[in-house]
Amino acid sequence: MTLSVRPGGSRTSQASGRTGFRLPGLSLLQLVVLLVCAAAIGAIWLTTLQRTTFERAQAVTAAMRSNANLAIALEQQVARTLKEAEQIAAFARQAYLRDGAGLDLARWAEQRIIRDQAFTILSIVDATGAVVTSTQGASRVNYADRDFFTQQRDNRKDTLYLDRPVLGRISGQWRIPMSLRISRADGGFGGVVVMSVDPANFATLYGGIRPGPSDMLEIAGLDGALRSRLVGTRPTYGLDSGKHPWNLRQATQPEGSFVDDGHSIDGVTRIISYRTMSSYPLMITVGTDYAEVLAPARQRRETYLLLAGGATAALAGLAVLFLFLSLRQRTATEVLEANEALFRATFHQAAMGIARVAPDGRLLEVNEKFCRMLGYEADELLKRTLFDLVDPGDRDGARAFLNGRLTAHFLGPPPEVEKPYRRRDGSLLWVCEALSVVRDAAGLPDFLVAVVQDITARKNLETRLSHDALHDALTGLPNRVMFQDRCARALEAANRHNGLAAVLYLDLDGFKEVNDSHGHAMGDILLQQVARRLEHCVRAGSEDTASRFGGDEFGIVLAGLDDLEGCERVARTILEALARPFDLADDVQVRISASIGAAIYPRHGQDPDALVAHADAAMYAAKHSGKNRFRWEPLPNAPADQSASMARP
Repeated sequence: MTLSVRPGGSRTSQASGRTGFRLPGLSLLQLVVLLVCAAAIGAIWLTTLQRTTFERAQAVTAAMRSNANLAIALEQQVARTLKEAEQIAAFARQAYLRDGAGLDLARWAEQRIIRDQAFTILSIVDATGAVVTSTQGASRVNYADRDFFTQQRDNRKDTLYLDRPVLGRISGQWRIPMSLRISRADGGFGGVVVMSVDPANFATLYGGIRPGPSDMLEIAGLDGALRSRLVGTRPTYGLDSGKHPWNLRQATQPEGSFVDDGHSIDGVTRIISYRTMSSYPLMITVGTDYAEVLAPARQRRETYLLLAGGATAALAGLAVLFLFLSLRQRTATEVLEANEALFRATFHQAAMGIARVAPDGRLLEVNEKFCRMLGYEADELLKRTLFDLVDPGDRDGARAFLNGRLTAHFLGPPPEVEKPYRRRDGSLLWVCEALSVVRDAAGLPDFLVAVVQDITARKNLETRLSHDALHDALTGLPNRVMFQDRCARALEAANRHNGLAAVLYLDLDGFKEVNDSHGHAMGDILLQQVARRLEHCVRAGSEDTASRFGGDEFGIVLAGLDDLEGCERVARTILEALARPFDLADDVQVRISASIGAAIYPRHGQDPDALVAHADAAMYAAKHSGKNRFRWEPLPNAPADQSASMARP
């Protein structure tokens, strides 16, 4: 407040009769100043506390979301690796059922028929538990008492069983047994195929993931036994009590995220995300160092506390200065000028973009950081409005947000909105924007202060993680998770419109020969080229989806079919496209074909899993009948040699 003297210089005090200033209500003024300062200091610390609490919760939430996405990606990688192990075991089982005790697995090891180094210890065990043949040579070891043997003997399901680490009776070292049941022609138990995997090699399932020094990646069985754990770069494997909090939670909640104090492992507090695998009795756990996640928020908290302490000291100092020098207009003016200089210095030197905005959206003032973020000069920005910086389709939302701030009346930090800006060069800039309203003495909006923070890198990371979780890393096609979603949508639309939908299951003929002859790198190039051809084979303008299931298996959802001939046309287009030569390199050209099976909605089922199962069976029928052909899944009471064409449902 500025005190002034009326014309005439001085006035006579009624109390003393002396000449001087008359300051009515001075004590009330001092009280008001003290109350206002106390309220301002309280608001500063309340705002600081709310901001630090919010950022802390936001960091934990973001880490949980990131961990959950990583757990999904790790689950897919583990499933692919175990699927490869299951295929190796199935190949050995088929050879044993064909050749019997004459099968020489040791020769397989010498000839490197099994190329994956992680699964080279392979044995065939008969129904009594005796080792018939092994890649380690002849042995009199008996496995009748091993868990993997009893599990496969008592379970008729044709699934891979992943046992807990045991001391190998052939190798004499710790191994993780993986087994597959051998069934006789009459369905009786004929023994098992067992692969003994080094637990250290099991850690390769983590692929190219590089955890931090205290981050944790873990693969454990639902039986409570640890298969592999990686803390930083330190692997751990062996027996485990299964009493970790995530193991206990998994019993009632298949997946989830929470903060763990780490007492059950090493005392390091971590943000844990876990999920149960759908195809194997395993659970994937990802743990991020809690202190590392919160480190940026804690650094900002120290800055906020420093600023709040400085603001508190400044307010207290201003209040004392005002109270002691309230009779001097010059001192009050100097204080105002000092505050203005502090604001200007803060405005122009801030690490975030700041702009002063008129109530109608015009930019009144911008700092240097704001200009650099958008690539404009200051005079260019002052000719624009806040709405000109966003795309035309987003301008109504920007106006609504600004109008909402102008009409809102509440204390606390201003709400933030994440929105895209367009830089001068046309590129996209994602920002976190907060609008604070500055009101005049009458309480009407005078202008707004926009504070924007560049979050483009975080948005790009979120987009990439979301894409990786739903797409195959090698081919870029949708993975099985996205396939299931698209298939469910297609079935829902077909049910709603009383229409048709179909699933094609495709397996490449001759892909293994390409891998064996030219190497896995050429095999990967072949899979990528197959993916591109499949994308061109689906119907243009439709909601068809081509997906890779894993290995050389692909699935296609055909939505909105008018008749069965449409499905057959797509299948035959695929057969023709894949029959053309593939140029893998300058001097490498290969030919392959495909076996395709199809299932139709609603004839073959009304859920995605049923259709995929029927299409898979039809694909195997096509492969067994000569390959390079297309077959429908036979209908109930239909002839066994039913051809690719079939009557409309």
